[in-house]
Amino acid sequence: MIEVQAKKSAIQTYQEALMTLARPHNASIRQAVAADTPLTDYIYAFNESDRTYDTSQYAKSGVFNLTTTPWLNDINTVPLQFQWTDVDVAFQASRSTQVLTENDFIQANVKNQTYSGTAIEQLHQRFVKGMWDTSVFNQAQIDTLTDNWINDDYEFARQRLGGSNPDVIAKYTGSNTDLETIVNQSAGAYDANTLKNTLTTANSNGKLFVCNYNNTLGSIQTNGYVQSNNKPDYMPDGFFFSVPIAFFTVEIVNGEEVMKPVAIQIDSINNQYIFTTADGPNAWLLAKLWMASADAQWWFSGSHLYNTHSIDMIFGIAALNLMEQGQLDENQVMVKLMQPHFSKVFNINSAVYNPNSTESLYQKGNFCDQFLPTGRIGIYQLINNLYEGYKFDDQAFDKTIAARNMGTDQFSGSFPFRDDSQVWWDSLTKFVAEIVDVTYSTDADVSSDTQLNSWMNKVQDAFNHDGVIRFTWVPTVAYLKQVFTNLFFVSTVQHTAVNDSMFNGWGFLPNGPFAMTSTPPTAGGVADNQLLDSLPNPQAISSQSGEQMYAWAIQNQINFVMNGTADVDDLVAGDGSEASLQAMYEYDASSPQYAAVTNFFNDLWTGESCVNAKITNNQNARIATYKTNNPSATTVPNSVSYEYLSVKLAASSDLNAPVMNCIQI
Repeated sequence: MIEVQAKKSAIQTYQEALMTLARPHNASIRQAVAADTPLTDYIYAFNESDRTYDTSQYAKSGVFNLTTTPWLNDINTVPLQFQWTDVDVAFQASRSTQVLTENDFIQANVKNQTYSGTAIEQLHQRFVKGMWDTSVFNQAQIDTLTDNWINDDYEFARQRLGGSNPDVIAKYTGSNTDLETIVNQSAGAYDANTLKNTLTTANSNGKLFVCNYNNTLGSIQTNGYVQSNNKPDYMPDGFFFSVPIAFFTVEIVNGEEVMKPVAIQIDSINNQYIFTTADGPNAWLLAKLWMASADAQWWFSGSHLYNTHSIDMIFGIAALNLMEQGQLDENQVMVKLMQPHFSKVFNINSAVYNPNSTESLYQKGNFCDQFLPTGRIGIYQLINNLYEGYKFDDQAFDKTIAARNMGTDQFSGSFPFRDDSQVWWDSLTKFVAEIVDVTYSTDADVSSDTQLNSWMNKVQDAFNHDGVIRFTWVPTVAYLKQVFTNLFFVSTVQHTAVNDSMFNGWGFLPNGPFAMTSTPPTAGGVADNQLLDSLPNPQAISSQSGEQMYAWAIQNQINFVMNGTADVDDLVAGDGSEASLQAMYEYDASSPQYAAVTNFFNDLWTGESCVNAKITNNQNARIATYKTNNPSATTVPNSVSYEYLSVKLAASSDLNAPVMNCIQI
């Protein structure tokens, strides 16, 4: 069993790392470190002590030597003006106080609860009763979170479109023959012929969609990076993991296209049984729980920490390294554009992995080993799966939507992430283009900017350090716009979508269990105890923290998503005043770049076609449609209201994390 520090949970360690500001040797960028101290730079592999694993945890021993994303060498080299401020620390401390209050509530109340009704009703009660402190969360927030969960097929589909991981759902592009082969080669289905007809008919009509976890998660299972021998007392049967594929069809409800799941193969690696609603409510819900858990695995270190945090930091490390050497001026135009959007990422990323510590999330014995079925080695494999074939240009918002065939021509229904992101993408494209156009008139101007080219070439070297081409810098006006629009979007909109939504999705554990607690079913006819045993039991007692604790795995999932949704003071759109936006970018008031920021402000805030108005209209339309189609509903699901990409939170909002924040949490 992995040893855990007594009376100090992984979340407590994480909170301490977040709230401890590193203190560099000198606050000046060009003299940020003493002569005998390394510059801010990359490491290209995690510590060998973390990459080494044995049979106390996995089925085999070894050292993980595959490529992972470049990381920060030392938070202590990062100048103070690129780190969290005392205000940021105070915000996080406030959230940490809420975490402790919530934990005390769980420990005092969960043990006194009883559950009744069907197995599905009891499963829901387990993660509601005695679980939510109304001094921390208002009742409407709790009701919205817990009333709308994946037991409802439409909500299960909506969470793929407006939940914490909108990066997976795609239009199915295989043939009908491929679909028939999937069913024929499986271990069976309740009615294979009916299932094949459902899938092929939808595919022929261009209305079959899929969540396929094979490419991202498959090798974790096949390489044996599932914690088979680590069995903590709060998970006595151990950790369980599978790689699903799920199919969705489209229905027309009051003239609008709406998705609905129709088939889930929990174990696609081994061509296991394919579940449908015909297998009964217990089996169908359990299949959805397994898919939701896979979604959470992809999200944790993939859509979230990898695809936003680490990509943003690659550009930030290069900039700081060159600044510290005097080769890049902090007032260089493109640096000033991006400085607000990567300056604070170093603190949060150092809490994720710090090569000079032993207590960050990705390190041996900490959060990944304690609460994820993959453990830390499986997380490294997940990162490798995403990074091996990564192409920075292909990850631009418009290209990813097109590659997944998820545009409005393919699915005209509500896809909140796509619809709201498109508004932002258009605005950011204009803003970045104007900054570039007023700075560089020709390709020759870009080519002759030695500081810019040094920066981009260092980024290129970092991305391609292992010989795989992921980013190739081309010094032209057009490509400069493309790179910085993509980077700007990843560091703001994309991160906000997958970060600020985490509490409203994963806070209610059945929507995305961080770990499953029993083997996946291999056929229909799931008994009540099989369903209930699939998720952590809040009545189980653990001594993992050094004390007798209830609901340990559940509490730590709630803790994690609470910590990730603290207040912040860096907002992409400012506070609604032009002065706040100008203060963010700090261009000289007489410069054309300052005028570009003014235009960006107007595009965000002014007139009926501004970003604020468009996003608000999108939200209102989604909510109105939902209420029309669900007149008896008492709450509007977070996957429908989808406030995360608002320009500014409404006063009535119960979100803790501000919308459109930069990557500092």
